[in-house]
Amino acid sequence: MHCITLARLGVGGFHLADPDTFELANFNRQYGATVRHLGQAKLDSMVEEARQINPHLDIRPFPEGLTAQNLDDFLSGLDVVVDGLDFFAFDIRRALFNRACEMGVPVVTAAPLGFTSSVLVFTPESMSFDDYFAISDDLSRRERLLRFGVGLAPRGLHLSQMDKSRISLDHGRGPSLNIACQLCAALAATEAVRIITGRPGLKATPWSFQVDPLSGKSCRARLRKGNASLMQRAKLWYVRNILLGNEGAALRHKHPAPEPCNADAKVGIDHLTWLAQAAQQAPSGDNCQPWRFQIEDAKLRILLEPREDQSFFNVSQLASVIACGAAAQNVVCAAPEIGCAATVSIMPEPSNQDVMADIVVEPKSLMPNPLADAVWIRTTNRRMYTRREVEQFSQNEMTASAGPAKLFLVNDRDGLKALGKLLYKADRIRVERRDLHEHFIRMTRFAPPDGAGCDDGLPLKNLYAGAAGEVFLRLTRPWAAMQTANRLGVGKLVALHSQQSMEKSPLAGLVCVESPSREDFLKGGMALERVWLTATRHGLAFQPMTAITLFWLRWHLEGPQVFSTAHQALLEGIWPQFRNLFPALGENCWPLLLFRAGHAKPIEYWTPRRNAQFQP
Repeated sequence: MHCITLARLGVGGFHLADPDTFELANFNRQYGATVRHLGQAKLDSMVEEARQINPHLDIRPFPEGLTAQNLDDFLSGLDVVVDGLDFFAFDIRRALFNRACEMGVPVVTAAPLGFTSSVLVFTPESMSFDDYFAISDDLSRRERLLRFGVGLAPRGLHLSQMDKSRISLDHGRGPSLNIACQLCAALAATEAVRIITGRPGLKATPWSFQVDPLSGKSCRARLRKGNASLMQRAKLWYVRNILLGNEGAALRHKHPAPEPCNADAKVGIDHLTWLAQAAQQAPSGDNCQPWRFQIEDAKLRILLEPREDQSFFNVSQLASVIACGAAAQNVVCAAPEIGCAATVSIMPEPSNQDVMADIVVEPKSLMPNPLADAVWIRTTNRRMYTRREVEQFSQNEMTASAGPAKLFLVNDRDGLKALGKLLYKADRIRVERRDLHEHFIRMTRFAPPDGAGCDDGLPLKNLYAGAAGEVFLRLTRPWAAMQTANRLGVGKLVALHSQQSMEKSPLAGLVCVESPSREDFLKGGMALERVWLTATRHGLAFQPMTAITLFWLRWHLEGPQVFSTAHQALLEGIWPQFRNLFPALGENCWPLLLFRAGHAKPIEYWTPRRNAQFQP
């Protein structure tokens, strides 16, 4: 956007550096992010667009991006640098600013923050980048990013506009708006042209200027000591400890992607290991992660690990089979990011039913998979959802993504209330069975309080039970205490919470497959993950409601006698009503998983993941 704005202003020469390609994630804010340019190099696209404005432009491209090796070459002969680097590209940005200062080249940087933009100018005579932001070599990457962000806009006009749950310095994520990016281009281009033409403009650092079109406010700030000033140190403490204080324990780690495969080279062990880490992000019952991996040549094998989940819910290991299918789907979605195609063979060894899938990975240039980013941010959201309807196009895409499995949706209020009542009955069984209670307690991570440090199971905070609910869970850890709660009727509150969660949601869905075979449930797990990732991509909250479907499987595969007499009576009342809601259920339509989806505040505490486990 900076380049196009300056080209329209009559600037005739550019050094342009960008190694990236356009992805769907760029569509909300970046100039040139269109269907026509999807998957193309950003640099080539921008050169083409700029020369459509002025065919005589003198453009020197740096397709490898800015590196320590080409900085001097990039800066040579420039009148001014306009910083358009990603916020999280801190190390190369610092090197650029410091080297530009040494070479006598001014640098203009403008940051999109909420609806606002803040602009700063660094010159050889001004306060340096390191001094203004109080950066030193001994600081962690997180602390450097924190200081950079706080120093960009000292008055913080944007803070009330930003959802802190969308910000993760550790994971390189933050919200952005096209409005702010356009404002950045206008402010940065104005300062660049002033410098080029020798006109007076914004005072250089420690001065900054922020504009907020939403509130109609603007402000200039002068930080005589930069971030080292007393007020800035107080702001840094607040952002570090209060605003973003829970981030470290809350979010899963996205493993850095290796360099994309070369079309003429073999797929490396680092590529297959990274794909296994992507598979590791798949959902599983109580986050037990019931899989292991093998690597052989250019093949990733997913194996079922039955010991991870021996619960009553996991009838014939089918719940774990679903999870393995979801893991395989993650590999398919993630592979294009590293220049690969992944081909899945389901149950490749009939003699060994624990070999879930062989995934052949080969170098291939593909369009980015639209679900790739969702692999790393998909979550189970147990909060209460709003009544806001799920948009029809989102429902349509979720339904289409389920093929060849089938997805049946319930979005009418009467249907959701009826489903909620059935969940209440099913979840009563869940809290009244000793084996299910003890399994749940075994998989709940009570200490430390936020679950930090564990690599599987459910951190207590992730359950979003509230303060009273957390006390209840702690008190009822022993089965004797849970029995007492059930006798007093308190255990029914757990089931009531499930009922209310469904009744207050705008959408429920049931994924079904043709048979209860492992092969169909593996394919169904892949389908379920596509549905879930699609919901994530559309900004929807999502929660499996598994009790009713897993009890259905146990009932129909092993018979009613595996349940107590009282629970048989409950289930005999559930099944006809369940069929009324989903008439397709029958001999060739087996329920795989029930879920609810809708709009809700994002979660702050995620379930952790182990590093991928490999077998020889």
